[in-house]
Amino acid sequence: MKWTLLLILESLLADSALGWTYHYSNNTMNWTMARRFCQSHYTDLVVIQNQKENDYLVSKLPNKEKSPYYWIGIYKTHWSKNWTWVGNNSTWIGNQSWAKNEPNNNHSTEFCVEIYLNSGINRGKWNDEKCSFSKHPVCFQAQCNATSCVRGQCQETIENTTCLCEPGFMGERCQTAVECSPLSHPENGYLVCSGGNQTFNSTCHFKCQIGFLLIGSSALTCEVEGFGAAQGLRYKQALIAVAGCGAFSAFCCVCFCWAKHKRKKLAQVRQTEEAITPPNEVQG
Repeated sequence: MKWTLLLILESLLADSALGWTYHYSNNTMNWTMARRFCQSHYTDLVVIQNQKENDYLVSKLPNKEKSPYYWIGIYKTHWSKNWTWVGNNSTWIGNQSWAKNEPNNNHSTEFCVEIYLNSGINRGKWNDEKCSFSKHPVCFQAQCNATSCVRGQCQETIENTTCLCEPGFMGERCQTAVECSPLSHPENGYLVCSGGNQTFNSTCHFKCQIGFLLIGSSALTCEVEGFGAAQGLRYKQALIAVAGCGAFSAFCCVCFCWAKHKRKKLAQVRQTEEAITPPNEVQG
């Protein structure tokens, strides 16, 4: 109920940016409450991914000539730890992000960050601050969701959302599997592909006609680089080679058997002739 009343009374900014929307409150609260507020009504405290986004945010927020300024969604848990963004895993901390001589950890526990919105040289710069101090929260409402990209990661940029597709997929929402160059049917064999197509991750199986032997892989899978046409070519040649070797082997076998039979017949003839011819008499 309390947050509902705050929403009614507060002034909100809802400008399209980064593919999402920005919202700020005229009410002040510590950093933890500010984040809780943003998570309850939007997505989280604002996350900044580059200098262009930082400048865009500054252009949309009202000026304030003195504190309290605005909480943003970057923090640390200990003075020796790195600064960390909430939410979408941004790691950006620009060289010109901090105001002069900041962050200085002046109170030893300045683990949260505000952004200045004055008209001086520090406009749009950051300052580390104690998380218990009261500032205005700046929230964002994400447009990306679990169904934004079928096979990819949804990335939000200024006034746009983009799907970064997984390898093997394309399209505005990464909804289309990449097609491989079609395989030709092998001679004296068959080609059968899963699902009847030759798209990414589909597998094609090779089978031989009766009397032919398969040499090599019996299946090829469509990958990012394609099927690998060279494998298919070697496969076709292998079939022809096997057929040729088979015919040659059969020919050699016939020749060998015929030659063996002929030698046996000649031996039998010689034995018969020797049995008929009487032996020569021994001269005294």
